[in-house]
Amino acid sequence: MDNKKVDIDEGISKFFGKKSMGYSEDPLYHYGEQDDNLMDYDYSKGFSEHAKTFNLKKSDILTIVKVITESAAYQRTSQKSMMATKSSTIIPPENADELQKIFKDSEALIQTRQTHMREVADIAKLISNGLGLNTDFTYLIGLLHDIGHTWNGHTGERILSIIGRLDNCGYIVHNAMGAYILERENIIDRAIEEVKQFNPKVEEKNIKEFMRYIIDGVVSHNGEGVVGKIIPADKTAKEMSEEIRKCFTEKGYDREIMPATMEGAVIRYADIIAYTRSDILDAFRLKDTNGDKIIKVFDDDYLSIIGTVLARHNNYEKMLTLENKFLLEMYGLSKRVDGFEKKERTPEEDIELERTKKEREIISKKYKEFEKYKIEYAREYISRIKPKSEVKTKVTQMMQNVFIKDLVEASKGKDYITMTPLMRKTLFSLRDLNVRKIVPYTRRIFESEGLPLAAKDLVDIFADVLVDTGVAYNSIPEDVRKEIKPTKTKEEQEKTIESLEDNKNLTFERKLYHYYKKQAPKKISYMYGNVMEAMEDIAKNDIEIALGEKEFDGELKEVYESAKINPIKRKIVREFGEIPQEMTAEEKEKLKEEILQEREKDVEKAIASKMAIEYIGGMTDNTILAVLLEKNLISRKQVIEGYGRAEPGKQTTDSGVKKLQKTFANNESMIYPDDKTDEEICL
Repeated sequence: MDNKKVDIDEGISKFFGKKSMGYSEDPLYHYGEQDDNLMDYDYSKGFSEHAKTFNLKKSDILTIVKVITESAAYQRTSQKSMMATKSSTIIPPENADELQKIFKDSEALIQTRQTHMREVADIAKLISNGLGLNTDFTYLIGLLHDIGHTWNGHTGERILSIIGRLDNCGYIVHNAMGAYILERENIIDRAIEEVKQFNPKVEEKNIKEFMRYIIDGVVSHNGEGVVGKIIPADKTAKEMSEEIRKCFTEKGYDREIMPATMEGAVIRYADIIAYTRSDILDAFRLKDTNGDKIIKVFDDDYLSIIGTVLARHNNYEKMLTLENKFLLEMYGLSKRVDGFEKKERTPEEDIELERTKKEREIISKKYKEFEKYKIEYAREYISRIKPKSEVKTKVTQMMQNVFIKDLVEASKGKDYITMTPLMRKTLFSLRDLNVRKIVPYTRRIFESEGLPLAAKDLVDIFADVLVDTGVAYNSIPEDVRKEIKPTKTKEEQEKTIESLEDNKNLTFERKLYHYYKKQAPKKISYMYGNVMEAMEDIAKNDIEIALGEKEFDGELKEVYESAKINPIKRKIVREFGEIPQEMTAEEKEKLKEEILQEREKDVEKAIASKMAIEYIGGMTDNTILAVLLEKNLISRKQVIEGYGRAEPGKQTTDSGVKKLQKTFANNESMIYPDDKTDEEICL
């Protein structure tokens, strides 16, 4: 033990004494020396009982990987944002030299969606190897997990989902979009074809079974759902298909999906472990409008977390045990305070409430003193890193490796994936810190101000093409079409098609028309059913917003309220004379049916919007900007003037960031060991 660590250890002992202050005299988790063979599973005993073989040869799986990485869908991810839009993908013609000088060099290494997917695949494979799982299987899920992502990271996904709600056609969820892309772009068919070229005897059903579980891992990878122990859920092919559909028809359904395999469960944590590190590294590279980095050094908030992770790295059990007990004590007292405050109290309970609050305040002050030792511990570690330019890389790599090793140690021999309590809470505290200190300042100004409305206008333009050519109408099931009259006559549709084909330039409208025209009917047959179900869920949510039971969450709030919420409010006022404090379930159902009858009259337009949204969602950062500029939906002046990023502390936090903050800050209950509670921890 080095002298500095001895000083810190003595300081803790002197300040807190020997008296136990937690719920238990014993540590909740023994953070002892880790086994040298932690990351290597003993394969002499055979595979872990959870590993799936799928009856495929190694060469079969390598061929599938080759098909994936050669596909257009995978290649597009190199030009899609992870957290921040990369300068080199969107620098406009005017002022290009000036903008490149300020931003390009520092952003050369900014994480893209593709580099993130590869990192998740590598981390997942490392974890799976330590647990005796099918490493090839896990690697492929990681490599594919974000293939359905839109441009501009989660911003693009949020904008397109809001437009889907505006047009009554559903939601965009990148997890589930990945499944549709694999099918619609013939990636699975190509994989079967190529595997057969190397292995003619392979059974097609085995490849399809393998890909079915890969898709389940992709669809269930959402890291904002259950974050405690990830327990695989047995499910049939039909149930998997239903889960994919519900992602597009029920708001927030993707958070409820659990993976069917241990390999899929690994991805949930591997994803968060990967992007937590890359977000910090990107913050050291990204610059605001003035050319200053978003993060220049690790401040005390980060140092406190680094201190905890470093203690785990060095197996400094005294510090780890003390922190866990502090957190448990504060969490227990907070729950007790909440319990008192939520009910009518007796005079004795009022006294007890004040006593509990005072006790919590004392513990909180002691914890702040304890944090000083963690910060000092982290500073001493950082001071020894040479050269100083390597600090951010080495610190984040150390933390990432600790999280990986902790997860393997905590999950060995179990039928679920988990982390030790303190490290789980620390990982999500770090994610919460990134959301507060980094995420709000990564978006370019024009992405917040001009992009949402411009994207809405583009969806309208593309939807009109799909209506005018009859593509949207023809995607409606034949038996339903008999009851619905098309917006355009056959002659009008043919005239529009002829005009598109006669244009010598390959316009985006023509590309859109051909994209859906060449699709096999079965590959887009889901559209009608998804739109009809989503319409019902959207109507239900709109009524709740109109009644003040929910807040609108997302971009285009004024547009949405004007187009959707205000008409419902007027309808309610006509019925009740005012907006009632409460409506019965029967009254809400009746109102929903009336709204649906009105909205279903425009089902052709709704399907056209759905098609347009999914097509636009596949574009890269560069392509979406090019289309918007070409259509004059966003001006070059807007892009140039809004090219920079806000200065830290001066950005208005948007609804998406607020939602993330709320999600990742809700992590107090993570400090309970898995065997102390049967409850799954949900965000």
